[in-house]
Amino acid sequence: MASSVPATMHAVTFSKYGDSSVLEHGTVATPLLAEKDTSCVLVRVHAAGVNPVDYKVRRGDMSAMVAMPFPAILGIDYAGIIAAVHAGYSGPLKVGDRVYGKTAGVQGKGTYAEYVKIDTKLDLVVPLPANVSFNDAGGVGVVALTAYVGLDAAENAGRRVLVIGASGGVGMFVVQMAKLLGAHVTAVASGKNKDFVINTLGADRLSTKDEFDVIYDAVAGDDGKNWELAQTILKPSGLFVSPAAPFEGGISVGNVAKFAGTLAWRAVMSSRRYKFISAIPVPDFPPVAEWIEKGSLKLVTSVALPLAEAKKAHELSESGRTVGKIVLNP
Repeated sequence: MASSVPATMHAVTFSKYGDSSVLEHGTVATPLLAEKDTSCVLVRVHAAGVNPVDYKVRRGDMSAMVAMPFPAILGIDYAGIIAAVHAGYSGPLKVGDRVYGKTAGVQGKGTYAEYVKIDTKLDLVVPLPANVSFNDAGGVGVVALTAYVGLDAAENAGRRVLVIGASGGVGMFVVQMAKLLGAHVTAVASGKNKDFVINTLGADRLSTKDEFDVIYDAVAGDDGKNWELAQTILKPSGLFVSPAAPFEGGISVGNVAKFAGTLAWRAVMSSRRYKFISAIPVPDFPPVAEWIEKGSLKLVTSVALPLAEAKKAHELSESGRTVGKIVLNP
């Protein structure tokens, strides 16, 4: 079953690796639901989240691991309306349903487009609550799941958690989720964002003078400085969590070897535990969806730009200075 779906759509593509100038806004063929796509639906995208992984893929940082089928479409997060379902699909979703979620990974046929094909068995697709906007939901998938996977109820209930980079996309969810899991949360953010992390996100305080059970480093890069800080303020056997690999630049044989060496060194030289978030499994999302449905999580989208301004969105994302999320509106 399908609503009226055009043969072509607007999308942002790139045909070579490079800076934001390689992004091109134009017209491409709309994805088709092929005979084999019995578990797939077609979503009319109303908001597509912009994440650091997007510009890292664009720059070629992940080319050794993910080969892009040029011309490629970036984007993992989305929120929109189901425009078509495969004739063989037997699930609960139907044309006209408001949904949000994320693709299972980077695959070159992403959400920076008017339409995206979603596999309900592999990708994340969740009914969008009536009181949540497309813009707020469109940037949730990657950052909320990254925050949740990094936290653990057993590690956080009743404990002291320090969140570094608390006003960013991942950090704002770590603060809120840690509180929901029963932790006492201390946030680290720039002075201009103090009101946001305390009054909006609900952090208990802004200080690093205590000793912590858990440190979640939500900053987009691990240069080792925060790990060194952890040796002085993280309790012995405490947990240090990071979604960023401890090396600069793209994935290469040399950097993978450096990564392995860093993990081994940290394990040998410190009693503190180190957790690198290497995957964000879609099946882990239901508790997050429940919090969103109940209104327990504040969704903050600070920048919403037309799809044609994807270059500007990437430049803002790379600056690391935005509060909350950035989305594109196809």
